[in-house]
Amino acid sequence: MPAQPFHGTLAIRQAVAADLPVLAELNGQLLADEGHPARLTYEQLLARHRGWLDSGDWRQEILELDGRVVGYVAHAPEPEGAAIHVRQFCIDRAWRGVGLGRAGFALFLRERVPPGTRVTLDVLESNPVGQAFWQALGFRSFFRRLEIVAGQD
Repeated sequence: MPAQPFHGTLAIRQAVAADLPVLAELNGQLLADEGHPARLTYEQLLARHRGWLDSGDWRQEILELDGRVVGYVAHAPEPEGAAIHVRQFCIDRAWRGVGLGRAGFALFLRERVPPGTRVTLDVLESNPVGQAFWQALGFRSFFRRLEIVAGQD
């Protein structure tokens, strides 16, 4: 872990089509680092983010440090409208450990989430580092989702 916190101006902006390659790259890092069972190719990740961008259902926000992309947030309102669900939050591996995760999520909350709005997210059981990160930000368990894949032993 780097000894020094980041320096510079952190900003958040809505993703555009030109951001799709970096979104796909960062999503690949996220899937690998959290131990997600999905093994998606770069092209599949690119299509995923293009679909989200085109759908209008999911918003993707780019986090920039002095104009350089360092992470992103993908989120959408929950169906009942009383909460925002964060589907993905990722800081580029090269920028981890300097406080950008905490600062980036605080910026997201301040600039994109109305006061009093519940924010929900899912964290894989295979990702204890992610669980610790979110708990350090004040998130608490609300329910536990279990799954089974039918037909697999």
